[in-house]
Amino acid sequence: MQQPVYSPRYYSELRIFILCLLSMFCAAQAWAEETKNLEVEVTGIKAELLKNVDVFMSIAVAAKQQEVGLLDSIIPGEEEKKPPALTERMIQRLHRKAPEEIRQALQPYGYYEPDITSSLEKLNGIWQAKYQIDRGAPTRLGKVEISVTGVGAEEMAVKDALASIELVPGKRLRHSKYEAAKSLLSDTMYNSGYIDAKFTQSQLRVTPETRTADIFLVMETGPPYEFGEVNIEQGILKPEFVNRFVEIKEGQRFSADELIGLQLALNDSEYFDIVEIQAERKNAVANRIPVTVKTSPSKPRRYTAGLGFGTDTGPRATAGVEFRRVNRRGHKFRTDIRVSAIEQTLSSQYIIPFKNVTTDNITFSASATREEDGDADTNRFVIGPSINDNWLGFRRRLYLSAERENFDFGDGTQTSTLLIPGAQLSRKYADDPLFARKGYRATLDVHGGIESPFTETTFLQASLLTKGVVPFTDKGRLLIRGELGATGATTFFDLPPSQRFFAGGDQSVRGYDYQDLGPENNDGDVVGGKYLTVASIEADYLFYGNFGAAMFLDAGNTSNELPPSLKKGVGLGLRYRSPIGMIRLDVAHPLDDPDNDFRLHISLGPDL
Repeated sequence: MQQPVYSPRYYSELRIFILCLLSMFCAAQAWAEETKNLEVEVTGIKAELLKNVDVFMSIAVAAKQQEVGLLDSIIPGEEEKKPPALTERMIQRLHRKAPEEIRQALQPYGYYEPDITSSLEKLNGIWQAKYQIDRGAPTRLGKVEISVTGVGAEEMAVKDALASIELVPGKRLRHSKYEAAKSLLSDTMYNSGYIDAKFTQSQLRVTPETRTADIFLVMETGPPYEFGEVNIEQGILKPEFVNRFVEIKEGQRFSADELIGLQLALNDSEYFDIVEIQAERKNAVANRIPVTVKTSPSKPRRYTAGLGFGTDTGPRATAGVEFRRVNRRGHKFRTDIRVSAIEQTLSSQYIIPFKNVTTDNITFSASATREEDGDADTNRFVIGPSINDNWLGFRRRLYLSAERENFDFGDGTQTSTLLIPGAQLSRKYADDPLFARKGYRATLDVHGGIESPFTETTFLQASLLTKGVVPFTDKGRLLIRGELGATGATTFFDLPPSQRFFAGGDQSVRGYDYQDLGPENNDGDVVGGKYLTVASIEADYLFYGNFGAAMFLDAGNTSNELPPSLKKGVGLGLRYRSPIGMIRLDVAHPLDDPDNDFRLHISLGPDL
């Protein structure tokens, strides 16, 4: 495949762009030196103590605001205005307040008698405020008496909560652990149905002379409460269908988590625009609290449209319409169109909730796609049902797909007909859906067909995609990705491009064009392979706010023989954490392609 050729003018413009960026940062630095007139230095403490002191000290906050304000002023769209310099009177006033603020900042960590040495002098036009802190001996816990009284004292959840409290005699006093213990007991009682639970004693007694602190916590549970009747007020769906969202049983122990789960399930169904749950203790009858769910219906149709760009796809556009309730049994229908330089697709889905209506459905799908797979132009038509549900902690999809595909590798059009049963299992965890610092994703797909009037050839294919995110600093992450695939077929080249493996591109091996890696025919066209192997490791770091940088190594290829010959690419990238996911701008160098120096990759979206 022909590689892009970059003109001398392109490289000249790139150098000018980089020089402009450097000049902006140099100007910002010079600007900072011109207006900055205060520097603050704190020594003798570190880690969480230093961080809390920096937050409490007004003089430290003022000094940082000078620097941050200057950096913000060079961001496009911000008003380029120098912040006023701090006056001598303001600095001296903030300096006098600092020792008391330091003491307040250290007390939550058990240090009540710090020794603070401070100084303030002006050197070369800049005020130097210095604070040497000896935190002193810590205040330690003396008596710790925590108990629960009442009928709920023997509840297993209550015992577990008491056992997990980290307040032990002799340990250093930490106010955060004291407050956490109170919150834990309160939350445990409420979620266990003891709504009237309250502290009959709640004391933290600090004795500075002996550097000890005594804690006395006593909670009375009161009687347990249960759920009464659950009534959902709505008029758009059959009551028997809507009631399938309710997993709460009358007489079940009252729990705030159950109410939140019901509200989330109804909101996520997209049948309702507003879901308000009322479960008030004053309405309890014989300690049973009735639950009323007030709803407001969502609009019956939702229209979507979007524009985007990626180096794999070029400019792309999407448009769609969803009918949120085709009938009173909660059926849904949606149709979408996607258009890009390499793919044009029209697809429709008819969705029928079943079993657990929150998560499970039967879907009938149909699509028509014109696409470039490797060096082939394909027209693909697909129709078939699928069952989608949760199974043993995985998201499961069982499907049957009837496919007809016309494809051309440059030596005439071929036609393939396949009837494909398959199964897919996936699992995902992310501490943040858009910007995960810890998480993983795994998807296993197995499908195939048996030679018949409906299937071109007998084949079996399996593929596995895994991704993982691991933090290595407060602002840094390690991203790991791997893909494996294998195909067994009576006659492999009877399979259409959609059933072959290709590699290369933004989500595969960077440094190479989209689907540019794989076995070639006699004309040099990439025709796809039986086996797929891709691995990637990347480190990114947010160096300023939501802006970051990354470095990565990718390796992979497709082949018809094992082991494969892996192609490798390395590169650097810029990152921006946007409200809709990470924006990535990567410059990758292919280590095994002498005809290409580097390739630019742009992508957007969550990492998992």
